[in-house]
Amino acid sequence: MRKYLFIAYPVWLYVIFSVPTLLISAILYTKGADILTVNSIGSMGMVVAYLKGKRKKMTQWPEISWKRIFLTTGTMLIPVVILTTSLTGKAFLYVDLTTYLINCTWTFFWVSCCEELLFREFLMIRMRKAGMPGWLTLLLPALLFSLCHRPESVSLLVQRMVLGMLLGYIFMKKENIALNVAAHWIYNIVIYTFQCTVQQVTVLYSASRAGLNVLLCLLSLLGIVVAYSINKSKFAGYI
Repeated sequence: MRKYLFIAYPVWLYVIFSVPTLLISAILYTKGADILTVNSIGSMGMVVAYLKGKRKKMTQWPEISWKRIFLTTGTMLIPVVILTTSLTGKAFLYVDLTTYLINCTWTFFWVSCCEELLFREFLMIRMRKAGMPGWLTLLLPALLFSLCHRPESVSLLVQRMVLGMLLGYIFMKKENIALNVAAHWIYNIVIYTFQCTVQQVTVLYSASRAGLNVLLCLLSLLGIVVAYSINKSKFAGYI
């Protein structure tokens, strides 16, 4: 049983960093600070703790290619920007662009890195080395990933579990954290953009336009992930 204690490591990091971050967020929220931006501090802390701690000891693991992460993210971002600008561009005239851009860049970078390094790279590799079955290696990290988001309902729990399983499947197929971080980062941007602009898009265009934009952005993201995942694809050599 002791050899399976590593499963608790991501949850332990979340507890250590999330509790003080939540307290700071509550204080700064009363002063008008954006909660997402403040919470990025906790994600950054977890990434640094993991890189300087557990991952530093895993000398057999390949180095993280930060350049590849940013290049892959940039590639995935192009169709999202084009679609969003053409379908819902006027709505951004009514959005706090400073906060929006900070969250799309700084916040979601740290969030995606944190969750992919802990729940996909660390947990899935360690579970596989411990001889756990493939279905459990896919399911358990997705469950912990969803629970650490503190879901407010069963539907949100299931939704994030499905997302976690999809990201886990991508990692199982490619074993390359760059693709995971990039896909997670862009997914967060698409959902966040919808939440920030849905009211204005509904007023300026229609509710169906907001939904169509999300659908097309996610389909473009899926298409690029599939293209990167095919071994004979032109993109495959870049990750």
